[in-house]
Amino acid sequence: MKKYMLIIGGFAIVAAIYLLLTFRPWHKEPPKPVLPDVSEPIQEVEPEKYVSPIDFAALQAENPDIYGWLDIPDTDISYPLLQSQEDDTFYLSHDAYKNYSSAGSLFTEHRYNKNDMTDPVTVVYGHHQNDGSMFGTLQQTFSDPESFAAHKNIVIYLPDRELRYQVRAALPYDNRHILYQYDFYDTQSYSDFLYSVYNTRALGINYAEQVMEPDDSLLVLSTCLKGNRKNRFLVLATLEQTVPESSTVK
Repeated sequence: MKKYMLIIGGFAIVAAIYLLLTFRPWHKEPPKPVLPDVSEPIQEVEPEKYVSPIDFAALQAENPDIYGWLDIPDTDISYPLLQSQEDDTFYLSHDAYKNYSSAGSLFTEHRYNKNDMTDPVTVVYGHHQNDGSMFGTLQQTFSDPESFAAHKNIVIYLPDRELRYQVRAALPYDNRHILYQYDFYDTQSYSDFLYSVYNTRALGINYAEQVMEPDDSLLVLSTCLKGNRKNRFLVLATLEQTVPESSTVK
């Protein structure tokens, strides 16, 4: 009888652990909004008439560190963007409501990037989660040539505008800190980075026909490389359109 009760107790413990790992009650994310189709050119919108599809007032009432929303159409990657003004590592282990979460959040570093997306290069970090959350499907989506070709768009929504990017490259990369290693306000340094991108040799690399140039406004998505978590998998995209058009990125 005692052995039977121990077996039952063991099953109960395993079941409890499974439920905790599956439902992660401590991990909370804002509900994903219904976003517009970006496959067609948008009608010109006057700046004062632009209304974001994201309810930033509600999000920022919960957490002022939420400054944008990143969406990759036709994927599950659609999350708020966060930036702590005190600790650049905070959102490695906290969700959008500042609760502890091993999944973390999508975030940028305040030491290297402004949160208005006006830097020449902005790097967004996110964990490669085994359950597919955060950047868990980034490598799978962009390392396959057909899937790479089918997912050309990335959109960053800000309270006063949206930034539409075109994907230009996806590749395994080493673990150097890109924004520390390169000064992207310097043309030569920016060119050196692009040279390193186009001269990488590894499996799972894809490049678009249109090459990146040192005067591009560049978005870099960075996550751990599957199979070698010490290295990174990068997706690089150039800014192609700002809505409304009169909103300019310097």
